[in-house]
Amino acid sequence: MHPLLLGTFALFLGALTALLALCGAALGEPAGYPAALPLGALLLLARLLAVHHVRLGPALAVAATAEAAAVALALAGRLPGWAFLAAPVDALVGTWGPDSVPSLVCGAAALALLFRAARTLTRASAHAPAGDPE
Repeated sequence: MHPLLLGTFALFLGALTALLALCGAALGEPAGYPAALPLGALLLLARLLAVHHVRLGPALAVAATAEAAAVALALAGRLPGWAFLAAPVDALVGTWGPDSVPSLVCGAAALALLFRAARTLTRASAHAPAGDPE
């Protein structure tokens, strides 16, 4: 089951990449790979795990907290005397661009959910019908 899950995940990312390239070409804009691919992976894995009634609260809570912390640090760093708080976010944005913070957070959460899905969804009991067998 591991190759099937990982193959399906790879096919999804390939299809998402092709759609992003097609939309970027049709609109005359650069494709938003850094922002959209980790978010798409996160949404697919969250949906797969939710359909099979697997709790995914901790990974999504950590992702939401990290996103909120990045925004809070950037805003708090604008206060007089508190510029050191915004230094990590400013360095990341200055080095890799404005899409780097959501991309890293969504990518890390998607990686955590991929490990969870590989452990949980590859068991036969994950696909058994819910309820009494009788």
